[in-house]
Amino acid sequence: MIIRKQLEQKTKVRRGTALVTMMLASTGMAALSAGVLYVTLSGSKERRNATEDLRARYVCQAGMSQALFDLQNGGTGNLGSANNPIDWEGSRFWVTTTDLGGGLYDMSASGMDDNSGASAELVVRSVPNSSFLYGAFGDEFFHMDSNAHVDSYDSTLGSYASQAVNGSGTDLHALTNGNIGSNGPITLDANAAVYGSAPAGPGHATTVTGNAEVYGSTTPAVVSMTIPTITIPSIASLGNLSISGTANIPSGSRCYNNFRVNASAVVNVTGPATLVFTNFELRSNAQFRIDATNGPVTMYVLDDFIINSNAQMYSTTYNPHDLAINLVSDNVINPETTVAVDEIDMSSNTAIWGTILAPNAAIEIDSNFNLYGSIVARSIDLDSNSFIHFDQSLNAMSTTGEPTWEIVSWRTTPFVRPTETTTTHGGTTHGGTTGGTTGGTTGETTGGAQQSL
Repeated sequence: MIIRKQLEQKTKVRRGTALVTMMLASTGMAALSAGVLYVTLSGSKERRNATEDLRARYVCQAGMSQALFDLQNGGTGNLGSANNPIDWEGSRFWVTTTDLGGGLYDMSASGMDDNSGASAELVVRSVPNSSFLYGAFGDEFFHMDSNAHVDSYDSTLGSYASQAVNGSGTDLHALTNGNIGSNGPITLDANAAVYGSAPAGPGHATTVTGNAEVYGSTTPAVVSMTIPTITIPSIASLGNLSISGTANIPSGSRCYNNFRVNASAVVNVTGPATLVFTNFELRSNAQFRIDATNGPVTMYVLDDFIINSNAQMYSTTYNPHDLAINLVSDNVINPETTVAVDEIDMSSNTAIWGTILAPNAAIEIDSNFNLYGSIVARSIDLDSNSFIHFDQSLNAMSTTGEPTWEIVSWRTTPFVRPTETTTTHGGTTHGGTTGGTTGGTTGETTGGAQQSL
């Protein structure tokens, strides 16, 4: 009996121990299951947050793309707002676009997906499809001596003199879109002034020495500017022409070998006209005058282009759109080729109203020279007290087709929820030639009384 009771007590103890063991095991399993469940739920939440963050970034970029498309098609680039966002497959975005002037636009976009948000800023530039985007552009380099100046005006609003009402003395200027540029470096000597921007080429810098000033941006360009080539029309030559007194050239297409307007002589050209010259020279005080009532004049010079002191080239309305000068001349000695070195000379106290395209020429402009219009060349060196007045209407009126768009900068920005105060971020800031030949050996000379040619 006693032995049976002892066995029963041991059995109860074993059963109790097993029950406790099972309870402990069950509790451990429950805790383990709870831990696994927590880790699973936590991982799922992190994955969900990561997905929302990624989607918010995608929505932000989608909004930016739509805003840029809107801007390219004549819209403002403003889409939705923080308080009234645009729905995009269950997500939301809004874009604010600010016109910074000079063709620059700042686009700030935000996107949201559930509780996640992302923001980015894009600065783009509208580039007209025109060769004359700058007052002066030197492909290889651009240099300004002391007291050289570049500013701008708008010929559609009147004369340069009527708009030159800012500053005084040597600082007198008109508008401040007188941009210069280069695919290489830009250097300004003391007292030089650019009433506009002066972006050097990609990987280069704009050096401003002494008290020289650039009133706009000097941030280097993101891409190089492509300088157009020149195709010369094929026109039979009328030989040489030397003008004294006054002479008239009618509208149409004409070609001359050596063309010279002697001292104090005047040549009147009626547009529309296309003129090709092997060599072109205006002697001191000569005038090349255009009547562009029915159309402009386009001229091509194969070799020497010489403008002596006090000579002038202009239309009767002094509109730079009326005269286009294309210089095929290559006055740069290249040891690897055997060519005759052409001469390009723009002497002191001369003035031209028009555009100059010289993709192969190194242009040095003497002191007291005035250009009203625009110039693009292989390189440009402005001597002291030379002035370029960019006709900014060339940007619009000489365009062909739709403008292109350049990305100036892009960055991600801190996301600010719509219920908080938002901040708008600001932002800032291109050789070859196809040639032709002219023939003919006859000569023409006029002098004294006015004649028609």
